[in-house]
Amino acid sequence: MRLAATMLFAACGAAAASAQTPIEGVWRTALLSEVTIAVCPEGYCGYLSRIVVPEGMLSGAEAEAAAAMAPEDFFDYRNKDPELRDRPMLGLQILTLWQGNQPYIFDGEIYNPEDGNTYSGYVEMIGPDTARLNGCVLFNVVCRGEEWTRVPAEELEARAAAEAEAETADAAPAQ
Repeated sequence: MRLAATMLFAACGAAAASAQTPIEGVWRTALLSEVTIAVCPEGYCGYLSRIVVPEGMLSGAEAEAAAAMAPEDFFDYRNKDPELRDRPMLGLQILTLWQGNQPYIFDGEIYNPEDGNTYSGYVEMIGPDTARLNGCVLFNVVCRGEEWTRVPAEELEARAAAEAEAETADAAPAQ
């Protein structure tokens, strides 16, 4: 029975995966944060779904403060528009993409919360689980990029189960 359930789950997962475009999913950035890309009215949108503050990126005092903060406490402080600096980083849309001229290229705009600027750019699908994000300046003449890897479904499922278990434990009355 367990094998049948496993095979049914795998078949459902394969059917759902085939209905998606290759760009959809949860992607781990070079700095280990995660971006969830999904269909949106503009085409495809990418949202910060997990924040990891990389070591060495902040000064000593900043790193200490960041380590003590929950992901919900991070805000878009470096945004060039002062009115947007109170936006939470978790769930922030940083990508707006649309299908490019080639099936494995998605053109778009990239918001970089590290410097508060928006760049033109594109995401190139290098393989089924690898993408390259490229941000460009000077009319797309100068581009810089980084590779992202798809977060495995098993890892996402295990994380969701652990979070649900932790919430249940927190909600349970103390004995």
